[in-house]
Amino acid sequence: MRKIPMWPNANHEKDVIDTLIWNQWLLRVIGIWPLVYPNTTRIEKILAMFSFALCWTVLSLFLILTSIYTFTDRSVMGEKIKMLGPLGYVFFSMLKYLFLVIRHKSFRRCIKILTKDWCMVQDEYHREIMLRDAEKGHILSKFCIVFMYCGGLSYNTIMPFLSQRPDIEQNITVRPMAYLGFDILFDLQLMPVYVFAFCLQCFTGVVMFNITTSVCCLAAMFVAHACGQIDIVLARVKNLVTVECNRVKFKQCMAITVQHHVRALRFSASIENTFREICLIEMVGTTLIMCLIEYSLITEWNNSDSIAIFTYFFLFISFVFNIFIFCYIGELLMEQCSKVGHTSYKIEWYNLPEKTALDLMLMITMSRHPTQITAGKLISLSFTNFGNVLKTSVVYLNLLQTAV
Repeated sequence: MRKIPMWPNANHEKDVIDTLIWNQWLLRVIGIWPLVYPNTTRIEKILAMFSFALCWTVLSLFLILTSIYTFTDRSVMGEKIKMLGPLGYVFFSMLKYLFLVIRHKSFRRCIKILTKDWCMVQDEYHREIMLRDAEKGHILSKFCIVFMYCGGLSYNTIMPFLSQRPDIEQNITVRPMAYLGFDILFDLQLMPVYVFAFCLQCFTGVVMFNITTSVCCLAAMFVAHACGQIDIVLARVKNLVTVECNRVKFKQCMAITVQHHVRALRFSASIENTFREICLIEMVGTTLIMCLIEYSLITEWNNSDSIAIFTYFFLFISFVFNIFIFCYIGELLMEQCSKVGHTSYKIEWYNLPEKTALDLMLMITMSRHPTQITAGKLISLSFTNFGNVLKTSVVYLNLLQTAV
């Protein structure tokens, strides 16, 4: 089979940096960037090790303190249920963080393929296609970052100070905290200690938000790139009927088209293998956390606490949008892979040279089984299962209300 000609893209370094810009900043904060991107300096690796150790330390401290507070006699039943949400979020965030480390070679392999694709752009039109799809990935990443940070930071900073609190003794100074249990280790009555503990909670929240948005942005960017490669394949297929050349030249064009299609499918399969466990954690964790947020929302509604209601509602929308992004990119990749078969059938294949039109049968057959992104090979990420996640969270809410 004829190989795809290597016509160097003079702007490929800039294109790769622009494509991964959001992933670069997010992954640097949690110390993962040097693990997934090969071209990093020694200073960046040292800073990443420091960030990595700091992030794991604050997450572990948060998990230990909230677990002690939640599962001991320090809290009443209402507080226990209230803390299950943050406790579950930090637990699932640490699991995703762990798989980011375990799967770093797979992420690096995907980035290498992405980089090579940018180097192999054959003409300006194909580069425009890739830039257009990369911009779609940027838009999804921006929405994910905005929703997650707005919802999370509102919960961490606004709600503790402005929401209603139960009546307490007059001689005790109240130090509002978003997450309960830090008084086990810190004396919050001392102002400097309280400021440190509050800033520590905010930093821990930023780390957890970064983990969630990093996974989402990586998945969105990889899928957007895969869709761009398939769009190039579609352009090549449509161009087959306009090729005015001899049989040998046509076979060469057909071979390049098929090879590009196979390369795009292999990259799509790599995305599925890389995100399989992380997507399972995301689906299960988000479903349970949404259930707990719904319970807190109903509780605050009964308490007529408008600030808490708004905060929990925005937090709920953030998690809904986060899981929607995963289901959207799964649906997008599946639909894009199916387009190759439809396009191959719709072109004027009857005008192609002799029996060479039969070569299109391979592409049509492969597109009948499009690549799907799954959660642990159990659930495919699609709009249908997005609705199932919402319904499942409501079912869990009913069970929780019955149990309580």
